[in-house]
Amino acid sequence: MNEYDRANFKGVYEGKSLIETANITTVPWEIGVPQPIVCDILDNASPGRLLDVGCGFGRNAKAAFDRGYDVTAIDTASAAIEQCQKYYADAAITFQIRDACNTELVSSFNMILDSATYHAIPAMQRKDYLTEMHRLATEDTIFHLITFAPSIYGMPTPLANELSEISNNVESSGWKIISVERVEYKGNAAAIKDFQEQKKLNIRIDDDGRTRLPVWHLVLQTNA
Repeated sequence: MNEYDRANFKGVYEGKSLIETANITTVPWEIGVPQPIVCDILDNASPGRLLDVGCGFGRNAKAAFDRGYDVTAIDTASAAIEQCQKYYADAAITFQIRDACNTELVSSFNMILDSATYHAIPAMQRKDYLTEMHRLATEDTIFHLITFAPSIYGMPTPLANELSEISNNVESSGWKIISVERVEYKGNAAAIKDFQEQKKLNIRIDDDGRTRLPVWHLVLQTNA
């Protein structure tokens, strides 16, 4: 397992370092607001039952709820889920501590949202994850998968994956790709300052001081 497969995604919510070789003790994907690309997705779809996988502090889940979606949001980090349950106590969102590779959920969903969770799952478990998402889908389910794309302005491999590698996992898990585009994912620039220096990364910053990370946005449906 590489250092990214060993990343402490639970501990970073408690102030522990995300990886071994750099000081990342603030959640780098927490920007205080929903991801702009996620808002675009939600605004261009019909509200239904939505599963937010790897919900973190719940910004995207709340954005979906505000738009009329029936939201179930899961994460393995208990500290993140506890904050969501406290912060969004007045919203009818189901926040649960669940393993994305084996959720034990029994419901199916109209939409599944993966906002930068795929690349956080160890490579050897990604097919299990996609297979589990397939179990929670119907023939009409739309799965939005957002994950780091290789770029001179982006995250290093193996965090960033070639589309061919992702496609192999997707198609062998019962999904078919409807569309793919390259978009930007916003992040906390201050949180990864040491990481960027250690890895000599050339990550661009927007006018709000957030990272502009190249990602793939894959739209999937079941290959029924």
